[in-house]
Amino acid sequence: MAERRNVKNISSRPHFSSKRAQADITAAAEAFADGHVLAGLLVHEFNNLLTPIIGYAEMAADALRSGSSSRMYVERIRDACDRAKRAVERILMSDMGDEGFSSFDAAAAIREILPDLHLCIPSSCRIQTNLPNRAVWLDGREITLQQVVINLCKNAGEAMKAGGTVTVNLRNVEQISARDLSSGRLERGEYARLSVSDTGPGISPSFLERIFDPFFTTKSREGGSGLGLALVQRAVGSWGGAIDVHSSLGKGTIFELFLPCSNCSLRRSEKSVGRGRHSTQKRN
Repeated sequence: MAERRNVKNISSRPHFSSKRAQADITAAAEAFADGHVLAGLLVHEFNNLLTPIIGYAEMAADALRSGSSSRMYVERIRDACDRAKRAVERILMSDMGDEGFSSFDAAAAIREILPDLHLCIPSSCRIQTNLPNRAVWLDGREITLQQVVINLCKNAGEAMKAGGTVTVNLRNVEQISARDLSSGRLERGEYARLSVSDTGPGISPSFLERIFDPFFTTKSREGGSGLGLALVQRAVGSWGGAIDVHSSLGKGTIFELFLPCSNCSLRRSEKSVGRGRHSTQKRN
C-alpha cells in the first residue's frame, strides 16, 4: 500500500503533469502573440502620430523660400520623421521574420544623417568625418546603420561635456587572418570598417568589459538607459560583423565596427584612407 501511495504522490506532482506542461506552452505562445500584437499596435499608433507631423512639415517647407535656413530646418524635421517611421516599421518587420534586406551605400547613408549628428553632441564638441567618395556597399537596412552611428556619436558626446572631437571614419579593409575582437570574431575576408572615436576621458578598464551589457550605464544620474551600445552590438551581430574597442584613460575611446560588405573588391588605389571626403564642423 505504501508503494502505491508513493506512485500516486509522484504522478500527482505538478511538474510531471502533461496537462500542466501543455498549459505552460500555451500560455507562453499567447504571451508571445500578445507581445507581437502590442508591438504592432505601437508601430501603428506611432505612425499615426508621425503622419500629421510629416504632412505639416511638408506644407511648411512649401510655404518657405527655397534655399532659406528656415526651410532647411523644416526639411530636416521631415527627414527625421521619415527615418523614425522606417525605424519603428523595422521593429515590427523584424518580429515577423521579414528583414527586407537590400544593398545600400553606407557612405551615402552616413552623409544623410550628418546634420542630425551635430544635435547628438554638446555644443562645445565638433564632428569630423572621413568618408570615401566611392560607394561602400552593405547588405541590410540603411536605417540600422544610421541608428548605430547616431548611438555611437551620442555616447561619445556624452563623455565630452567639456568639449572635444568625435571622428567618424569609413573605409574598406581586407582581413588576412582571423582574430578575436572585443565583441565577436573577425574571419578572413573583406569588410567595411566603420570607426567612431572621441577625445574624451576614456573608459575605465573595470567598465570596459561591461559596456555592451543591456542597461549597464555610468550615466544613470543623467538619465542614461544603458541600451545604446547593447543595440549597437546586436545590430553588428545581425550583420555577421564584429566590434573592437580601444580606450585609454585621459586620451579617448575608439569603436571599430567590421561589417561584411558586398561588391567591395579592394583596389590598390582605394586603400588610402586620406583619399575620402574629409570635413570638420563644430555644432552651432
